[in-house]
Amino acid sequence: MERTFAKTGFTLIELIVSIVLVSIVILGIFAINNVLSNNNQDYGQRYLVKSQTQATLNHILNNVSLAVGSSIADNFGNPDIGILYGPSLQAIDSLCIHQDPNQTPGNYSDDIWLCYTWYPPADPTYPNQIVYCTFGYTPAAGNPSTRGAGRCTADKNPTFLGTAYGTPANNLINTITFNNNNVFTITINNCLNDSAASCFNADPKKQDPANNPQVTVTGSASPAQESQ
Repeated sequence: MERTFAKTGFTLIELIVSIVLVSIVILGIFAINNVLSNNNQDYGQRYLVKSQTQATLNHILNNVSLAVGSSIADNFGNPDIGILYGPSLQAIDSLCIHQDPNQTPGNYSDDIWLCYTWYPPADPTYPNQIVYCTFGYTPAAGNPSTRGAGRCTADKNPTFLGTAYGTPANNLINTITFNNNNVFTITINNCLNDSAASCFNADPKKQDPANNPQVTVTGSASPAQESQ
């Protein structure tokens, strides 16, 4: 009787083919995982910068909405709209908002300026930072230019708010507009690392969206314009 043997083992070629296929599958899994991991990191870093910058913007806009003005013009001939950011403060990169915390119109003794100051990259203490502090309000007759508002220097114990990217020719204050309808608008540019050469580099090829994402946020607010 002739015996028939079933083929149950792998030949050498089949074994090699199987190993190659398994290797391809494993490499594919690692590649996909690496791409997903990098995308997740890129998204996470960009989300972090965007959320922090948005929080900075919201802080400023919320306080702008609480600004109070008066009918007294400053020494530039501009009516007191409760917000200073023009010639008198632009040179020191500051934005100041007149507020009346106790809501006592006509009584300036408890009024304040809430001021935001942006420090340029070369500053040794607060590079690329936005800080805020308060000053006592002085009626126009006593100080018609800034009425007591000023720059948040170290002696004012400023509070850190957030970071922002800018240059001497395009600082934070230069991004502010105030139209005839009393709508205040501000734009803040920011990077994960504002001091890096890739941050808002004029050459798109030198930007680094993966390791140093950059964001731009813009918002508007209308002051209450309570008469003082």
